[in-house]
Amino acid sequence: MTAVVVVLGGAAPASADGGRQANESMCRAPYLYPPFTRTCTTGEVKVTRAHRITIWTRVCDDSPWRLWDVASKRVVASGSGDTRQVVTGLYGTYRAKLTNACWRDRIGIRNY
Repeated sequence: MTAVVVVLGGAAPASADGGRQANESMCRAPYLYPPFTRTCTTGEVKVTRAHRITIWTRVCDDSPWRLWDVASKRVVASGSGDTRQVVTGLYGTYRAKLTNACWRDRIGIRNY
């Protein structure tokens, strides 16, 4: 007996992100010995219809951070130390970065 399989339609192309934009990204500063500078950059997060990004940091000192628009490279928020804030009025895709961080510092962004 011979089996016949008929496939209707086609498979969608493969996508590294599963076809969806990430709604959250975080990173942790690596462990290095001084005098190396530690940095940590999140992945890209696209804003939703709410046009806002929540940014948070957990840092050991007053490590500086910034949030910027990927397309224009314009910094839309920055500061130092621990924070949890909502930045509103945004359109596009954003990333955040810690600079001169301690080894256990973390930063994250999300669009909800």
